[in-house]
Amino acid sequence: MKKKKWLLHLALVVIVCIILLPCLFLLGSKLGTSGMADAEVYYLVSANNSLKEVRTNVPQETETSNMAFHLLERMKEDPKKDGMVTAVPAEVEFLSVQLEDKKAVVDVSSSYLALDNAQEVVCRSAIVWTLTSLDMIDNVELTVEGRSLRNQQGKEIGVMNRENVRIDGDVPAETTEYAILKLYFTNADGTDFQIEDRVVEVNANQAREKTILEQLIAGPLEKGYYPTVPADTKIRDVTTTKDGICYVNLSQDFLTKTATANINDVVTVYSIVNSLCELEEVDKVQFLMEGEKIEDYKGVLDFSTPFTAVESLQTIRLQNKQ
Repeated sequence: MKKKKWLLHLALVVIVCIILLPCLFLLGSKLGTSGMADAEVYYLVSANNSLKEVRTNVPQETETSNMAFHLLERMKEDPKKDGMVTAVPAEVEFLSVQLEDKKAVVDVSSSYLALDNAQEVVCRSAIVWTLTSLDMIDNVELTVEGRSLRNQQGKEIGVMNRENVRIDGDVPAETTEYAILKLYFTNADGTDFQIEDRVVEVNANQAREKTILEQLIAGPLEKGYYPTVPADTKIRDVTTTKDGICYVNLSQDFLTKTATANINDVVTVYSIVNSLCELEEVDKVQFLMEGEKIEDYKGVLDFSTPFTAVESLQTIRLQNKQ
């Protein structure tokens, strides 16, 4: 009887081992060594401007965000392989990583915005492919000091993964870069400015002044902020002279239409003036309508001379009363 029980126990142990061994094997292949998770770090191959992985492992931790941050820091280390260099410039700092389901939100320093087009494409691609080498991360989103990357239309670059980010070394022909624009919108009753710092993708071949106007016309992205420039307004031309005067040539829609029902005409004008004067090269703004100077704007403001920036809308009202 005891012998039968012993044989039964032995059979159960064998069955359990048969079931568990494949699981243990798979777990071992994921961890590589005890307490370590397999991963890949992507570096730049200088010869053909492509990315190539180097297999590595990172400490297995309860918080996936810690593992991801450790892997990002590993990207900045010298790969110590001939012909390969780090894809992340030394000046770019990783500030934080947050996990949302299987998406890693990576916040980087503002120095990221100073990268040229080729550097930015390589760096962003390397980050995406490196982090998605971890089983628990499928998608990556980049922010710059808490602000989302946006394209020239003001839309977020959004989620990236191995399907929409290439690593074959192809760099877009157009020269693009990122910039932080300070855009002046208003509140619900038009009593003062609401300033939005917006990270946008800009074309180096397009005047920054035009990009600012495009973003103002597109309207605010923040809740509680309200548009100031009529959405139908068309930009005929915008140029800045050596003496710091920015000539803004707009369509008649700027005169005949309004951004919102409650908008103050003064708000509309100075939202453009203040936004443009945030640029170092712009000191004053001169408005033109269909290429011509006009005497006044809706009988409220003198349009015959250039405008300078103001600190608040209350200041403008005081000037109008005097």
